[in-house]
Amino acid sequence: MKVLVTGSSGYLGSLLINSLVSKKTAVVGIDNRTSDAVLPGEYFKFYLCCITDKALLEKILFREQPTHVVHFACTFNKVRNRKKEHLIDVDGSENILDVSNRTLSVQQLIHSSSAAAYGGWKDNPEWINETHKLRPGKYRYGMNKQTIEQMFLSFRVRENLRILILRICTVTGPSFSSDRIVLRLLTQFPFLPGFCKNYKIQLLHEDDFVSLLGKVIIDDLIEGVYNVAPDSCAAIREIVPDKKYFMFPVGVIKSLLWVLWNLKLLNLQPAGINNSIHSIILDPAKLQSRYNYMFRYSTAEALAATPHKKK
Repeated sequence: MKVLVTGSSGYLGSLLINSLVSKKTAVVGIDNRTSDAVLPGEYFKFYLCCITDKALLEKILFREQPTHVVHFACTFNKVRNRKKEHLIDVDGSENILDVSNRTLSVQQLIHSSSAAAYGGWKDNPEWINETHKLRPGKYRYGMNKQTIEQMFLSFRVRENLRILILRICTVTGPSFSSDRIVLRLLTQFPFLPGFCKNYKIQLLHEDDFVSLLGKVIIDDLIEGVYNVAPDSCAAIREIVPDKKYFMFPVGVIKSLLWVLWNLKLLNLQPAGINNSIHSIILDPAKLQSRYNYMFRYSTAEALAATPHKKK
């Protein structure tokens, strides 16, 4: 087995690679930036490559002949340009899909989607399963994930290539070091908007994340769409009881977000505010029952394990 991971320098990529390398599994990382979180060694080889560079992707996959490809690479709101986001997220994902399909060694292709593809809506069910309609609204991150999912599921791949879509909730834990604004607000800020008080959140501990991904990668039959999330959630007022809340109209907060977003002071697109007003709680039963998996950590315990200061 050899696993190729795109977005290998990111939080999720680093978690998975360190777990695989610890089991002496050969891993190839692809990213447009380096990271100290995973260092090249006997079981890990790294290539500096952007997924928009299809020619280089072809060279890497044809040279390395991976059996599995896990696609994490995406912009995640860090590019404030719609066309460039689409080029990297959507066109780059199409490159991964096409090159993986033409690299005959690849048996499994996993795309990392997001709970954001479901969208935050007032009529969301308490637990959202995989059959629920995707409604990302105007939130570009969610829109791009929906587009990529449709592309992966409709693409005519060779018969022996299994396509898997994983809709992942927010992952956190002791090594969390990303710019996810929700976790920064919960762990670093004393005040929150009033509408957050009863908002339910769902957090997957990184240990459960790598355990589940490890099971998925060695599963020779799994394909299709699966939620990846814990079987628990919690209201913000319960897991951070010491927070104080300020009461402002949502319209005022959206305007403030628009200013902070355009000044590049906050990594939260204003169109994504609905996801912070209306909960998106994923039902993990489909994946959980497949492996008879018992989660080691609850949402509250995952948050408690998160560093309170950004690394």
